[in-house]
Amino acid sequence: MIKKVHIIGLGLMGTNLGIKLVEKGILVSGTDILNKNIARAKEYGALNSEFDSEDNYDLTILSMPINEIISFFDNDFSLTKTKLIIDLGGTKHLIRLKMDDSAIPCVGGHPLCGVADNETWEPNPEIYNNAPFLLCQTNSSNDEVIKIASYFVSLIDSKEIWIDSEKHDELISLTSHLPHMLSSALVSVAMKEQNLTELLNLASGGFDGATRLSRTSPNMISDMYLTNMENVKNLITKLIDELQEILAIEDEGVMHKYLFETVEWRRALATKFGERDLS
Repeated sequence: MIKKVHIIGLGLMGTNLGIKLVEKGILVSGTDILNKNIARAKEYGALNSEFDSEDNYDLTILSMPINEIISFFDNDFSLTKTKLIIDLGGTKHLIRLKMDDSAIPCVGGHPLCGVADNETWEPNPEIYNNAPFLLCQTNSSNDEVIKIASYFVSLIDSKEIWIDSEKHDELISLTSHLPHMLSSALVSVAMKEQNLTELLNLASGGFDGATRLSRTSPNMISDMYLTNMENVKNLITKLIDELQEILAIEDEGVMHKYLFETVEWRRALATKFGERDLS
């Protein structure tokens, strides 16, 4: 069903995906605005074919920053001989609106397999193994491309989950986008309040765990926030209310009850789903 794939954007996600597909025997070509990224992808074995605009592709994957994916549909893109376009963007609704009007059938995609620091990395195609891969139908989707999208997810050993694009952004704002902003906010407080050397001498695993997401590329975090701003702002407002409640607690029993409820909920989550490696 999938024999030839073209990847646009050869950063962390695109290169590792290319390696994964090549290992599965797929012909993979790729392009990027940076020649060094193309060279790196070739070095790591992510590409085994040259892109040809006259060729017919089964699948084209947009592995760029969110705003670049949106801009892709605003421009006259040259790749027209492909059965399906899938993106890997971290927000979905604004992208889906662009995909709705695409002459080429599209399915929105979001693999939940990113790492904290996506600036320095070694090839690791296993990040896709057993990772939830969220898929969103668009007005341009049809039965054929839905089957191709499903097959693609199984091909890279990920777990297929179909979801509405608005619901996707609502849920991901809580599980990803708000934690990214909180991590950055905590680092900002630390930068302003304490001497860095003294802070690092005393910093424990708690600080590292709570701030690791702030190592993510600022372009990526900015795109996520600005393309899902309403949901994130709503959660930030609720978080401020929650912190105000904590500020008002002066009784030991009340504090213990508050913490006990959150600890029990989080431990139940870990018991059911396990703990993830803080990579």
